[in-house]
Amino acid sequence: MDKVQSTVILLVEFHTGNKIPQIGLGTYQMRGPDCTHAVKVAIEQGYRHIDTASIYQNEADIAKALKELYALKKITREELFITSKIGPSEQGYDKAITACNSILKKLETPYLDLLVIHWPGVSGVAPSSAKNAEVRVETWRALEDLKKEGKVKDIGVSNFLIHHLEHLLKHSETKPVLNQFEIHPFCFNKELIEYCAKNNIIVEAYSSLARNEDILTKNKYLEDLAKKYKKTIAQVALKWGLQNNFVILPKSKTERFISDNIHLFDFELNEDEVKKITALNQDYHTCWDPSTIKH
Repeated sequence: MDKVQSTVILLVEFHTGNKIPQIGLGTYQMRGPDCTHAVKVAIEQGYRHIDTASIYQNEADIAKALKELYALKKITREELFITSKIGPSEQGYDKAITACNSILKKLETPYLDLLVIHWPGVSGVAPSSAKNAEVRVETWRALEDLKKEGKVKDIGVSNFLIHHLEHLLKHSETKPVLNQFEIHPFCFNKELIEYCAKNNIIVEAYSSLARNEDILTKNKYLEDLAKKYKKTIAQVALKWGLQNNFVILPKSKTERFISDNIHLFDFELNEDEVKKITALNQDYHTCWDPSTIKH
């Protein structure tokens, strides 16, 4: 096969004019051959957006998959969108610069499409300390300079709440193109989502399947919708995310699920169903909760 499967995925435009595919492959907790295989399968299925982070420690595994696909001329770097993140221990101007250079080297790429501050807190700093906000601004300045150098095309944040964003916007030259945080039918921060929309910051949903916990996989209403549309519960939950205009990052290392998670365009939830799914919200976090970072 000369080219990988072409699946049409909507591109969402940043305020900079660059665009991000609305569905990406999350790679959290994927390492080694499992990670390499999942990336190859995802690209074959039509994914063009790979999400990683320095704390995932899987850049070399992703690079191996991409190198094989490049060699087979199945994909080019320019056709891909690659995101990585600066970890809590890498915050601060100099540390962030060093971290980015390390990420680029491990991924074997000359640039990132998006570089994100992974967490509003800083390693070794108390969650209640105002120093977190000070160091975040230094980190953001490093990201701005990395963008000016061409090492990253766009810069964003992850797990930032409104007060984190307000402080950053007040103390920086540029605003994030994107805020990545936990969103699924049982974790839906309406105020934060509306704040991002008002400020032209794209919302990206991680843990968009609630890590396959029972709260999602055994929900009766989602189950009924899945039967109605002849889809899986996961596909219904992901479709809800797309219809809310989120960028979504479903994660799986299983070929069937990688395929299912991208084939979401042959059905549509009606307005009432979208509202009822949204009403399932319980502020149920499956991951870290950024409200612990006070400044």
